[in-house]
Amino acid sequence: MKIDSARLQTLVKPLLRGILLKVHPDFFAHDPVAKRINQASVQRLQDLLAPVLRDNAVSAASRNAELFSTPLEFVCKNVGQKPQDQISFAFTKAHSGSSGIRWVIAQRTRDLVALCSKLDVSVSTETLSEIDDIIGRAAPAANGHSEGRVVADIELRAARAREARENYDRKRNAPDPNAILIEKLRHQRWWLGDQRGKSARLELDRGKVFFDSSVNPKDYVEIVQRIEGNLERLHYSHWNHLPLMVVKSWRGSLSGSKIKYPGFVIMPADVPVKAIRL
Repeated sequence: MKIDSARLQTLVKPLLRGILLKVHPDFFAHDPVAKRINQASVQRLQDLLAPVLRDNAVSAASRNAELFSTPLEFVCKNVGQKPQDQISFAFTKAHSGSSGIRWVIAQRTRDLVALCSKLDVSVSTETLSEIDDIIGRAAPAANGHSEGRVVADIELRAARAREARENYDRKRNAPDPNAILIEKLRHQRWWLGDQRGKSARLELDRGKVFFDSSVNPKDYVEIVQRIEGNLERLHYSHWNHLPLMVVKSWRGSLSGSKIKYPGFVIMPADVPVKAIRL
């Protein structure tokens, strides 16, 4: 089966850009030795990837034995441990009888993925999976050599494990939105709107009154009237800017160990027999 070279190039080019952002010679203008090392390795890397990036064309340069004579050496801008680490990486040379175009493209793509891992270049699991699918269908076992496929599988599993850890850490460290809302409400400075003076007549804003599903709708009018008759006792002027949630009992205000309606003033239906709870 022919390799979908156009799609493969779309997936591979961002990986190459990620590598260049780590090792491009221009980043080492202050260090002539590192710049020279990276310049030579980047040129060899581009020659090695020519079959992948140039529509299945295996040029004489990309077959040159000198490309595989020594591993690629890179001085890295940052590999995670310390600035300007130096790493070594060798691409896989085609075995005798295994130099077909599909084998070359598949193996060098897998080597590129392995190089990304070594340089700590982030690659999503979706990209890895799609690359493996494209080159796996076209060259299932690299023409009899399974080493490249094994490397790709290892890299895919490692990337999935990293992504799972990142998702777990992100979820664990994510702030509780309910706690943030409650904290903001607690420290917010409010203007009391239509309550312009201590002597002003308090009026319940019925648009801010809500009822829990446990409360009988037939009792809504009676409850509202009872609240309106006790606004001063309930210190309504202190919380009239907040919405009110009427529950049948305090149990209805909880969901497990958390408040079911964060940001609401919660009041039992038999108010004012029981105290108000903020």
